[in-house]
Amino acid sequence: MKCQRCGKDLGDGSKCNFCGFENSEGNVREMTRAEKKFYNGVTIDLSEPENNSRSKNYNRAYVNFNGGGFFSKLIEKFIVGLMSNNLLAKIAGILIFVSFAALMFFIALPILFFILALGIALLIYARFRR
Repeated sequence: MKCQRCGKDLGDGSKCNFCGFENSEGNVREMTRAEKKFYNGVTIDLSEPENNSRSKNYNRAYVNFNGGGFFSKLIEKFIVGLMSNNLLAKIAGILIFVSFAALMFFIALPILFFILALGIALLIYARFRR
């Protein structure tokens, strides 16, 4: 890894032997192909993925869900479908949004009004109790 200040090689340490700058990011490096293949966590890959139709002409980092669970892969495919103008994914997104709005309107809002009414009733009761 190179020093952030002078560009000299740090070797295994985090402090530069040439200028004395303390590297606060730690020993960060890109994973090798073998490490990428067998790693089961979430990584950020700065290189363009090979043979991947999702990376069309984007020159930015993407999150790689290698080895993720079923739901991680399902969410990833859903988001990719939304980004690629997939009609079925857009319909599913609209249905999810409408379901969430209905949940808020028919369940959360009445509960909120009930709690508000209960608080007002307790305030009135406390005032008359004096």
